[in-house]
Amino acid sequence: MKNTEKTKPTKKKILTYYLVLAACLLVIAGITVGIVFAVRANSVVAPPSIEAPDGDKNPDDGKEPDDGDEEQPDKPTNSQYEFIVPVKDVNLSQAHVFYYDKTLDRYCLHEGMDFSCAAGTEVYAAVDGTVKSVSNRDELYGAVVTIEHADGVTTVYKFITPKENLKAGDKIDRGTVIGTVATATGVENAHGDHLHFEVLKNNVMQDPDDYLDIISK
Repeated sequence: MKNTEKTKPTKKKILTYYLVLAACLLVIAGITVGIVFAVRANSVVAPPSIEAPDGDKNPDDGKEPDDGDEEQPDKPTNSQYEFIVPVKDVNLSQAHVFYYDKTLDRYCLHEGMDFSCAAGTEVYAAVDGTVKSVSNRDELYGAVVTIEHADGVTTVYKFITPKENLKAGDKIDRGTVIGTVATATGVENAHGDHLHFEVLKNNVMQDPDDYLDIISK
């Protein structure tokens, strides 16, 4: 009996045990509270006034523009390079394609574009340039006017009646009347009255629609 009584814990030891346990719980609670506050602090969202810009925003948004940052107005169309259709009404009768030529009774590449219109219809310069030549009578194409433009581009107007006094060396603005459509004749007389319009670049035949952009692609 004496040995058994000696192994029983005393009240003092039990109290010490509970005090240690309580201290440990307080330490754990303190650590937990510290972690919670740290997480909350890191998750705070910056107010809108100091929001960091993302990749789609300009960091200078909201600033008053400097004189050099003012939006520039749209540039006017440059008539030196922008083509217009050389007749008022766009009635394309023959594109720049391989086709059957009714006059010559054969298949061939149509070198240019034909715009069907009545004889006497005004013909305009498609873009700024300088008259290269005026042929008042060509057995195959009637009268022909050739105009040189920037970047090695040349336009040719066939089956027309040139404007009086139009001559080589004349400076021509886009939209200037250079003549009128003539009565059908020569190698395309079976196609009726029309303007035959060609574009060349560095003396190589081009598709006029690359410059006029009137055919749906």
